[in-house]
Amino acid sequence: MRTFPFICLLSLLVACEPATKETTTSTSNPVEAQETTADNKKGKIPVIKIVQRTHKFSSASQPDYFRLVLTGDSITTGNVAFTITAADGQKIYEEQFTAADLEAAMVYEMETPTAPIRDREAYILRRMEEFVQEDDFVTPAIPATMRADTAFVSLTTFKAIQANPSATGFKYLLGKEDGRLLVYDPSQKKAIRYGSFGG
Repeated sequence: MRTFPFICLLSLLVACEPATKETTTSTSNPVEAQETTADNKKGKIPVIKIVQRTHKFSSASQPDYFRLVLTGDSITTGNVAFTITAADGQKIYEEQFTAADLEAAMVYEMETPTAPIRDREAYILRRMEEFVQEDDFVTPAIPATMRADTAFVSLTTFKAIQANPSATGFKYLLGKEDGRLLVYDPSQKKAIRYGSFGG
């Protein structure tokens, strides 16, 4: 009689052991599947906002396409891809910067030390909308009376742009005071930075 309960207990332990191993194995499989699925989704960054404008820049006859694409998990932590594409489809300029670079100048409009997230988001989106305006284009790009500035281009390139009165410059602001000047250089077949403004 005493051996019967012992045999029952032993049988119960042996019967339970394989079930535990199967459970461990089966629970590890879904984890691997989840990791694989997550890996497959990497690289698909959410697009939050796209702004596109057209304006004559590299050509006097056809407009170029100025495009801003904000991607990321949120507006304030996102990244912006800024591109300029000629009418023939050739990309002549490309730059990446953070949404914070658009937000930084908000400090000059703030009435309190900090701003609510909704105000920060609205400011970034507004900056994107206003990034390419008629007032941002200047012709000639470099006035004949301007002294040579070789901080961004060679003296030869500077003089070539300056000698072309129809060359159009485009200006934009990043950060608080990082004003940038772009112009199309026919010899390089791309837009280049030729100067700065602001602080």
